[in-house]
Amino acid sequence: MKKSILFIFALTLCFNAYSQEGWVSYYKVNDGQMQTAKDAIAKKTKKYNGSTDGELIYTFQVEAGERAQQLIRFGVGPTMASLDGYDSDGYKYWMDNVSPLINNVGGTEYISFNEQASFDNVTRGTNRVSKVLHYNVKRSKGAHFWKFRNNVAKAAAESDQEMSLNVWTTTIGGASGHVLVFYSHTDYSGFDGEQESWPKVIEAYNKLFGANSFETDQALFNESLEMWGNYSEIWRWLPELSSPVTEM
Repeated sequence: MKKSILFIFALTLCFNAYSQEGWVSYYKVNDGQMQTAKDAIAKKTKKYNGSTDGELIYTFQVEAGERAQQLIRFGVGPTMASLDGYDSDGYKYWMDNVSPLINNVGGTEYISFNEQASFDNVTRGTNRVSKVLHYNVKRSKGAHFWKFRNNVAKAAAESDQEMSLNVWTTTIGGASGHVLVFYSHTDYSGFDGEQESWPKVIEAYNKLFGANSFETDQALFNESLEMWGNYSEIWRWLPELSSPVTEM
């Protein structure tokens, strides 16, 4: 089964991912320097991350949410070791040419791809925007959360339609229980299309797991979330500022 990463997301970037690690950093660009910063990031990425054999880093811009207009860098690799770019030539170039134009906000969060909770059968590289749902799961309610998320992925596959659903979980550097869920589309029309695709997922869910199971499991899912810290964003993939899309 073809898996797409976001990014895009990831997730959304649409590569095949089975064992996949990643990191995410948000950046606020200095006033009046957005295009200069984008140009510098594009040059850095093309020079040091332009090969599918090296570190892969993808760039997004937040279009909806409290962090709107911030840039996101999303690194991916098969292991944690593959993400260690400290003191490399690319890192030095970034510090000299990009870092003066931006400010890291919130540090760096390491995340791991959750294959069981994901379903993606969309041709890689075609998705450009993602609705990103950020959840904070209660320590004692993880079973309810993951039962629902895993079943949604199975129902998405059963619904026999194109869908890009990718799930990542925090491992280091983020809030305990932080989970990122990406619904990715070619453009904003995909968000409208969810009004047609989501009922088909619900129908498949109840077919697989029993009548009214979706409503029951969703209620338990909602109870599994912390009261605060859950929010949503829209990310747009910037391919000209990103590594090539590749199957991992």
